[in-house]
Amino acid sequence: MYICSCNPFTDKDLDKALKNEAVKKKTSDIYKACTGGEKPCCGSCICEVRDRINAHNEEITAMAAE
Repeated sequence: MYICSCNPFTDKDLDKALKNEAVKKKTSDIYKACTGGEKPCCGSCICEVRDRINAHNEEITAMAAE
């Protein structure tokens, strides 16, 4: 599924960036990793990127607590 239409990247690209330990888990860094350094145009995808970062961070926290 495409997350961003302006600078096309998919949910798989986003998941790959989230799993990459070299990429900081900030919205801007994840976006740049998915787009090859491009900046957002319309910004309609930013909420989805943030939601997925938050879900990823919650999953990591839950795994660490076990």
